[in-house]
Amino acid sequence: MLRNLNMEVFYPYPPQRVWQVLTNRQALAVWLMENDFEPRLGHKFRFLHSTLPGLEGNIDCEVIELDEPRRLAFTWQDSMMCQPSIVTWTIQPVVGGTKLLLEHKGLIQKAIKLNEPMQLSQPWQGKFMPESKAGTQTLVPSNCSTVFSSIPVGRYEALDSIVLSYFLNSGWNYSLHKKLPQILVTHCTS
Repeated sequence: MLRNLNMEVFYPYPPQRVWQVLTNRQALAVWLMENDFEPRLGHKFRFLHSTLPGLEGNIDCEVIELDEPRRLAFTWQDSMMCQPSIVTWTIQPVVGGTKLLLEHKGLIQKAIKLNEPMQLSQPWQGKFMPESKAGTQTLVPSNCSTVFSSIPVGRYEALDSIVLSYFLNSGWNYSLHKKLPQILVTHCTS
């Protein structure tokens, strides 16, 4: 299944001001996460995620599209993801302000048999998987691969990144509706 998120938010500020809070490292840190972002095509950067209690980690990103002040896109890959997703921001001037469009897409989440090989990033191997009562789990340290043994055949489960799920389910909504408007008022002048 392809997981996509599309959001549209109106801000009563000019497009350049909205662009500033999307592309300024300090502003991003206030409304989203600490980072080493630079608005430069090909720039690799990290968001330092610590929003979820007990879960800290990095989200590795790369700027793949930059059209100031209209469009910004970057890859998004946390340590549980074997494939990056894509975050795209589109800014549209409208009467009375700016319409900001967010599209976060491209993560394929498949239901898989638990007794067959499945993909997880290595740093997460074994961290969130309880021991099976039916037997033990065998973790094979290879690039993005984990093997479970002695789990009943026919049991299926969809696995996903905890950090990505947080953002797709409520994190983006909270950031765009609660935190970003506050930084628009205080951060930039136009």
